[in-house]
Amino acid sequence: MSSRSDACGSRRRSPRRRAAAVLVTTGLLGSSLAVAAVPVTGGASAASSSGAACQAPTAITTAEQAATTGVTPSTVTVGNVATISGPVPGLFEGASVGAKAYFGYVNSKGGVHGRKLEVDGYDDAFNGQQNQTETQEALSKDFGLVGDFSLFDSYGCKLLADNPAAADVSVTLDPGTNALPNVFSAQPLATGANLGGINFLKSRYPHDLKVGSLVSNVSTSLAQWAGQAAALKKAGYQITYVRDIGPLETDFTTDIIHMKALGVNVLDMTALDWQVGAIIMQDMTQQGWRPALIFSGGPIYADQFIKTAGGAAAANGIWLTQSQALYLGEDSKAIPAVNEFNTWVKKVDPSWTPDLFTLYGWASAQLFTQALAAAGPNPTRGAVLAQLEKITAFGAGGLLATSNPAQKKPASCFLAARIVNGKYQRVGDPPNGGFICKGGSFYYANVGG
Repeated sequence: MSSRSDACGSRRRSPRRRAAAVLVTTGLLGSSLAVAAVPVTGGASAASSSGAACQAPTAITTAEQAATTGVTPSTVTVGNVATISGPVPGLFEGASVGAKAYFGYVNSKGGVHGRKLEVDGYDDAFNGQQNQTETQEALSKDFGLVGDFSLFDSYGCKLLADNPAAADVSVTLDPGTNALPNVFSAQPLATGANLGGINFLKSRYPHDLKVGSLVSNVSTSLAQWAGQAAALKKAGYQITYVRDIGPLETDFTTDIIHMKALGVNVLDMTALDWQVGAIIMQDMTQQGWRPALIFSGGPIYADQFIKTAGGAAAANGIWLTQSQALYLGEDSKAIPAVNEFNTWVKKVDPSWTPDLFTLYGWASAQLFTQALAAAGPNPTRGAVLAQLEKITAFGAGGLLATSNPAQKKPASCFLAARIVNGKYQRVGDPPNGGFICKGGSFYYANVGG
């Protein structure tokens, strides 16, 4: 069911529940592995199926190239399919808020070639079939898709393959969707991890190598965990404990007891959202256990995390290695786009606290806008697709480490930060709010290569 709103619209949301175990992706990709709550010996399985199998894209016809669906003399309307309701109300609503915020910023400057940019919003309600239905609706009446974020985006893969001229400019977790030539991500998916960040942490904790992790059982995450685990192993870590967690779990005490018994000294939270990470920290405090190294990426970088985790006493010392700038405000002096991002998010929805998915929505909208502007005053689906294919370097004005959307190559650079005195602080800070570009990336396809 769609809910139409323009680029500066907003919608009230229900309060978030205490937790939901869901995958998020940060550039240091994580996901889930179904194993017993003992040393890892089992195989992987998914709790939910991925929808209709994807396929090779069909050839683009002349009519599809020339399509101006969603374009009027004064507006260009795109679809945005995100998980807003469901087990955790507002879970990925930030993706929609971020896209609207960037379009609001562009519209304040006159739009693109005199046209205002609008968002046709859809809520898949944490349901794959609904995601599929809404993707179909958006493709039939909107110019393309921009800023989507859902754990069920694989359900739209076949539809995008059947509509090869319609661009989907979104961060995706699904390898099949990511592989389509009409899908472009501001933070491209890679089955693996940034070894630079992993080795950065290992250099500081060289003797703490027994990793424990709790990760989601949603199907799109399965394709990612293998790469994350393989990268950790390549760096010399031992995957000691991993358990699937369901979308409504709120107590991880048993997991903490098991990890403590197994001698886990590294807790990898890259596969979890900040809500679950905060509850894990609460449970760890109650059990009086803390591994030597706790690290995560973008999702744990959230204004709400430190307070919810138990304050500075609980959160201090947690590390982050991520391919996003400190966009909540810490990097505002060095990166002007940080202020633009936060200012326009608040204009679109004053009650919304920006998160990683808000940044994804903003960056996706910026990437789309760049291609739309380059396509000229009479945009067609084919013309915008052709411009997207030329964007080989994109960093959202410094908000992201530079990646290659056209060739689907993720960023190899990262920043390191740590929670100190209840605040996020860069460590080994490059000049001008930049990123550390050494150590390289690791891709699961290269195992044995």
